[in-house]
Amino acid sequence: MEVSKFIEIVSKQKGANFKAVTSKSLKTLKSAGDVTITKMTSAVYRAGVDYENMKIVKEGRLDGTLPEENAGLSWGEWVEFPYHIKHKEHDYVRMYPASGLEFKPQSIYFLNGEEVSKEFVIPLCYSGEFNHKPQPCFTMKAENVVSIGNYE
Repeated sequence: MEVSKFIEIVSKQKGANFKAVTSKSLKTLKSAGDVTITKMTSAVYRAGVDYENMKIVKEGRLDGTLPEENAGLSWGEWVEFPYHIKHKEHDYVRMYPASGLEFKPQSIYFLNGEEVSKEFVIPLCYSGEFNHKPQPCFTMKAENVVSIGNYE
């Protein structure tokens, strides 16, 4: 998705929950051969949030689990805060987990365009493609956002 379109949609409801579908090519092991594995995920997110204003961040700064001061981005630079980051000619969007509700992301996996189970692709990919801890925010390549809309 074009960053300008993403910003146009989410800035109208800054901080509100929205549904997004994302698609990402997974890194495969050499032993997997010449295959393409894609993960498509439907989840509820929010955008337009200032990381420093989040309750979890404020608490972390007070209890010492986070540094006292924000060190800034470890890579890239803000083009339009708090939505758009640019790094090495790629555009990224900053997104956050949904607020105030429990919504488990739903993922579908594809091997060379054919739907397969997660269990089928796990041995073909690097383990880092599946071992993700919940984060207070994350940055995603804009091109990986397939669609966004209202959460209902």
